[in-house]
Amino acid sequence: MDTGTKNSSSIKVFSLKGYKDSLCGKMLKLISVTFFLSIATSCNSQTDLESLSFDQDISKVIENHKEFRKNTGGSNGLKAYSSSDLDGFKIGSAQISTYELPKGNASDHSDLWIFIDNYNSKKFLGYSYSSANEDESKKVLNYLKSKYKRFVTNTDKTHGDFYFWDLPELNKWIFVDQANSINHIQTTFTVVKRGLRVENSTNKSVFTIYDVYKMMNPDVLK
Repeated sequence: MDTGTKNSSSIKVFSLKGYKDSLCGKMLKLISVTFFLSIATSCNSQTDLESLSFDQDISKVIENHKEFRKNTGGSNGLKAYSSSDLDGFKIGSAQISTYELPKGNASDHSDLWIFIDNYNSKKFLGYSYSSANEDESKKVLNYLKSKYKRFVTNTDKTHGDFYFWDLPELNKWIFVDQANSINHIQTTFTVVKRGLRVENSTNKSVFTIYDVYKMMNPDVLK
């Protein structure tokens, strides 16, 4: 009888141990699956600025990025939402991220402006990404050069490189302006609806964004 009782206890202990091991294994698998799904969801939740269409309502984009603030303080008087918190954005295959130059000046950081027609309808007119991160700037520029083959650039590199793409088939202008600062190169990528005017004016006597860049780069834009 005693032997039978011991064997029975051993079987119960063994069975309980096996059950616990099996349960732990299942929990680890579940945690692993949940972890990878969270990563996939995070990646998929990124906003690709290249995928935004002109005149598209971008209310959801603004809502999904709470760090954006209304801003009309620059960028040719265009109404915009701006932020220096850039995690969650990309330009095509190039990731962009929050960045502040180590030991730099207060202005030595990356920021993003998204231009809209007004704060009610929030129709997309373009964006301006100013990058203090030289590695990310190179990746974005290489992406643009690879995707859009036809562009013009300056020959005088004294103050930095300048690139321009005129894409009538996409109703798009792309301007890339690089400025040589003391301790880094600040690169500004401006992508706007073709024909867009300062302050989004409908008055044909008002300068277009192209006209503004033309005054700054007369050797490239004729």
